[in-house]
Amino acid sequence: MFAFRTLCLVMYCIVAVTKVCASPRPTIALVLTGGGARGLAQAGVLKQLEHAGIAPDIVVGTSIGAVVGGLYAAGYSGSEIDSILRNAHWDKVLSLQDNTRRETMFYAQKTEEDRSILTLRFRDFTFLPPQALSSSSQFASVIREYLWRSPYNTVTNFDSLRCRFRAVATNLSDGRWVALSNGNLATAIQASATFPLRYAPVRLDTSVLVDGGLVANIPTEAAKELRPDIIIVVNTVSGYMPQTDLVDALDLATQSLTAAMKQRDSINLGAADFVITPDIPDYSTFDFSNAAAIIDSGAKAGQQAVPEIQTLIRKAQIRLNSDPAIRRTPEQQDSIMMRTMVLSVVLNASPDLTGITAVDSVLREMHGRSWSSNFVHHYQWQLQRALHTSGWPFAFVRSMTYDSVAKRVTVWLDGGMLNSVQVSSLRPVDYRDIIKEFTISAGSHFSIDDLRNTSERLRSSELFADVDMSVVPASGTGVNIVVGATDRGNQLLKIGARTDNERYAQASFDFIHQSLFSSGVRLGLHGLISSRIGEAALNAELPRILGTLWTAGLKLYAGFKEVWTYERSPRSTRTKVITDRTGNFSEDRYGLRLSAGRQLERNGIILAEFRYEYQRYQNMSAKPPDPYQPITTVRGVIRWDDRATVAFPQRGRMINLSLESGFLTPQTGISFTKVFAQLSPVFNLEPFALLPSVQIGAADNSLPAAELFSLGGQDMFLGMREDQERGRQLVLGNIEVRYRLPIDILFPTYLSVQYNLGAVWAYPEQIKLSVLKHGVGTTFGLDTPIGPVKLSLGKRFWFLNNPANVASEPLLGYFSFGVRLY
Repeated sequence: MFAFRTLCLVMYCIVAVTKVCASPRPTIALVLTGGGARGLAQAGVLKQLEHAGIAPDIVVGTSIGAVVGGLYAAGYSGSEIDSILRNAHWDKVLSLQDNTRRETMFYAQKTEEDRSILTLRFRDFTFLPPQALSSSSQFASVIREYLWRSPYNTVTNFDSLRCRFRAVATNLSDGRWVALSNGNLATAIQASATFPLRYAPVRLDTSVLVDGGLVANIPTEAAKELRPDIIIVVNTVSGYMPQTDLVDALDLATQSLTAAMKQRDSINLGAADFVITPDIPDYSTFDFSNAAAIIDSGAKAGQQAVPEIQTLIRKAQIRLNSDPAIRRTPEQQDSIMMRTMVLSVVLNASPDLTGITAVDSVLREMHGRSWSSNFVHHYQWQLQRALHTSGWPFAFVRSMTYDSVAKRVTVWLDGGMLNSVQVSSLRPVDYRDIIKEFTISAGSHFSIDDLRNTSERLRSSELFADVDMSVVPASGTGVNIVVGATDRGNQLLKIGARTDNERYAQASFDFIHQSLFSSGVRLGLHGLISSRIGEAALNAELPRILGTLWTAGLKLYAGFKEVWTYERSPRSTRTKVITDRTGNFSEDRYGLRLSAGRQLERNGIILAEFRYEYQRYQNMSAKPPDPYQPITTVRGVIRWDDRATVAFPQRGRMINLSLESGFLTPQTGISFTKVFAQLSPVFNLEPFALLPSVQIGAADNSLPAAELFSLGGQDMFLGMREDQERGRQLVLGNIEVRYRLPIDILFPTYLSVQYNLGAVWAYPEQIKLSVLKHGVGTTFGLDTPIGPVKLSLGKRFWFLNNPANVASEPLLGYFSFGVRLY
C-alpha cells in the first residue's frame, strides 16, 4: 500500500510540474538581421534569452544573422556561440587570401606555388575570370568545422534542427531573396553571408547566391511565411559610413550596397512584434577588432528586453488559451499527461552503443516525462550531444517512437559509420577526381580530423574551389559523405616575379594542365628569364599512379646561370679585406631527367632520378665558346617540407638529402660522386621564431665546375655576395631569430638577426676548420600579397693568428622584392 501511494504521489508531482507543457504555447520566431561585425551582438542577445528560458521555435537569419542563427539551430547554446565568436581569429576568418594551405600540397606543387604571386585559371584554354577578390575559403572552412562538431551535424532538413531555421540569401538569377531550408547547412550559411565583390557567389544548381542583406537585410517576410505567433527582431543593421571613411573602392561598394539595403528597413521592422536594437558604436562592416565589446552590448540589450518579451509571450499564451479550438481544461491536460507518460526506455543501436555513461544519463532522464514533439526534439538534441562528446562524432538518433499502451519509448541510435561517398547533385564534380583523395574507407568510424584532411586534399588538388562535405544519414544504416564543389578549371597559369641586387629583375611562369585527358598526368611548361639566369622546361608528371602515393615524372630542360667570380683586391690590408669581381662565367645546360618514387604523404618525397645532360662552364669573355660535355648520373633524393610559408615560416621543417653518382662518359671521361644534406627546422616561440639551419656538401675531385657548391647571398650567408666562394666541399651553419613586430607597416612586419658560420673548399685536403668565416646581419621584412620585401645588412669576419686579430670585409646591403624563382 505504501509503495502504491508513493507512486501516485510521484506521478502527481510530475503532472504538476509539467502541466504547463501541455498548455498551448506561442510559436516564437527570432529574426537575426545583417550588419557585419555589429551582428556579433546577436550572440549576446541569444545568451540572455536562453538564460531567461526563452527558446525560439524558428530562427531566420541574413548574413551575419545566418551565421549566429545557424550555429544556434545546429545545437550550440547561446553561451557556446558567445565563446566561439568572442575568441575567433577574425583576421584569418575574413582573410582575402585564397591560397591552398601549403602543408596540404604535394612536394612538386609546393615548388610551383612558392615561385608564384598570381594564378590565372582556364577551362580548355578559355579564361575563367575571378568573380571576386576571394572565394571566402577561410570563412567557409571555419563554418564547416563548427558545424561538423555540432549536435545536428547529419541533418539536411532545416526543419529538423534544434529549431526550424532559414538562411536568407539573394539569388542573382532573378534578384529575389530565397529562404534556404534544406541541403548542406554550411553552404546555406556561406551563401547568406557572401558579401558581393569581396567573396565569390555560391552556385547551387541554377541559383547564384550572395548576401541576403541585398534585398532582405531584415528578413521578417521569410519569418512570416512560417506563420509564427510572435516575431522578435534583433536589429544590428549598419548605418551609413561618414564621408571621411569613403576612401577606397571597397568602402564605396559597401556604402552603395548599404544604401540599397536600407530602403525597406522600416517596412520590415514594422512587421515585428518586438525589436531589440543593441546600442553599438558605428563599427564598419568588417571591423571585428572589438568583438567582445559588441557581444557585451548585445547581452545588455537582451537582458533589458527579457521582461517585455516575457510579458508578450504571456499575452500571446492567453490569446491561444482563449481560442475554443485550442483551449484545454485542466482535466483534459491531466488526461493528456497521463496517456503520454514515459515509463520505460528501450535502446537499439548499430553498432553497439550501450554502456556510454553520457547516453545512459539522458535515457534515465526520459523516464516520467510526457511524450510529445517537444520531447522528441529535446532528447534528440541531448542524445546527439552525448554521443559526439563520447567519441562518436557523427552518431545520431535515427528514430524515436512511443508505444502508448506499454508507455515505452524505443530509441534507435546510429553510430555514423561510413556507408558511401557521393557527389552532390547541386554542385556536381567528377567522382573519379573526388574518390582518389579520400582516406576514409567504407565501414569506418571516421573523425572530424579525417573530414578536414580530406577536404584539404581535395582543395590542394587544384581542381576544385569552395569544397563542401556534408554527412547525411544513409537509407539503411550508417552515413554517406556528400561532396560538392566548384570546378576551378583544368589549366593554371602561375606567374612569379622578383627583383634583387644580385640577379636584378626576374620573371617566371608555369602553365599546368591538370589530369590530361582524365589520365591523371600533370603536364607543365615552366619558364624563367632575367639578364643573368634563364630556364625553360617541359614536365610530365604522374603524381598518383593508380591512385597510390607512387609517382613518376619526365623533365626536358635547358637553361643558363651567370656566375660572377671574385678575388681579393690589391687594396686590401691584413684586417680590412676588399673583394673585387674579376670575371663572369655561365653555367649552361640542357638535357632530361627521369624520376620515380613515392610521395611521403603531402609534405615529402623519395625519388630515384636518372639525368642525361650536356653542360659547360663558359667564360663569358672567351672566344670561341667552350663545347658542351655530356654527363650521366643517377641520384637518390629524400625531401621533406611541411612549413606553412617559405618567406616567414612560423613552424615546420625542411629536409633535403641527396646522393648523386656520375657514370663514366666515354666522350669526356667525367665520373663523380656528390653528397648534400640540409636540415632547417623552425621553432615557434611566438612572437619570435627560431630558425637554425645546417648544410653539408661533399664531392670528389672530378666534380665539374658547373656542379660546384656556392656560398654567399642574402638567403644564404649575410656579409657575402651570391656565389662569392665556390668549391667541392661545403659546411654552413645558420641561426636566425625573427620577431613579428606588434605594429604592421601595411603588411605583417618582421625584424630578424642572423649569425652564419661556414666555408667552401676546392679539394678535401684543403679542409681546415680554422678558415671558417663568420657572418652577422639583420633583416627587415614585409609579407606582402605579391611576395616578401626584405632589406638586409651583413658583415663577414674571421679570426687571424700570428699575431691574433680579426679580419673583416665591408658591410654589405641587400634588397629583394618578390618570390624566389630558382
